[in-house]
Amino acid sequence: MDLNALSATSFDFSMRIFGFFRHSDLGLRVSGYFFIFLVLLCSSGVLRADLILEQQTSDSNHTSVAVLKLHGDKMRLDQPANALSVIIDLKTRDSITLLTTNKTYLLKFGSEVRWEMEEERKRSHHTNELDSPPTQPVPTGQSEIVNDHPAAIYTWSGAKGETETLWVATNFPNFDAIRVELAKLDHFNAAGPHRNAQPELARLPGMVVKSERVSKGHKATTTLVSVKVEPVEASLFALPADYAPWKRPAAKKP
Repeated sequence: MDLNALSATSFDFSMRIFGFFRHSDLGLRVSGYFFIFLVLLCSSGVLRADLILEQQTSDSNHTSVAVLKLHGDKMRLDQPANALSVIIDLKTRDSITLLTTNKTYLLKFGSEVRWEMEEERKRSHHTNELDSPPTQPVPTGQSEIVNDHPAAIYTWSGAKGETETLWVATNFPNFDAIRVELAKLDHFNAAGPHRNAQPELARLPGMVVKSERVSKGHKATTTLVSVKVEPVEASLFALPADYAPWKRPAAKKP
């Protein structure tokens, strides 16, 4: 995930569950690859199980690690190497970007995202292929073992010529429960600005344990490092009291 700039004034947020993640706010743009494995424990009633997930992404230039935490309808993605964390309310699309080096934050309301989405649709006259419903992955009939999981291989093609290969473990533990949460996040993406930027994961017959994505000639591979189902502190999904609003650097005098 690369932190490129803090200089513009636009914002968008779309969440790639098993693929591309883009977040920009006041010029902050982050891109990378991360997995989300969400577990819902069910009995006669419903008991929410929080999640802590670590994943690794590698490309030709570097390897990065991301840690994702889920607590109800709140999600937090930490990128330690970039001194960056993003907190998202999955219902409202409100988001907070924490810049941990200087303890500043960027705030964006979901209402602004929805307004920007509508303006984009007007400009494109509803012709942007990213706004189309997501295409479905196609089974190749091939399979491999990935980290001890027998995995069927699927391919997917989306907007802007992006492609992805998915290794789907059909025997992944608790998948029926996991699918409930994947469907919720599929819904989040379907209501966002980049509907056709990833496949719908809840429709797959198992968990994606590895993905390889090609975007504009750039290839990156994401694999699961660890996943834990355990309580996560609610305070991690709130704005820290000691953070201040990010301010645009003063323009240099000519």
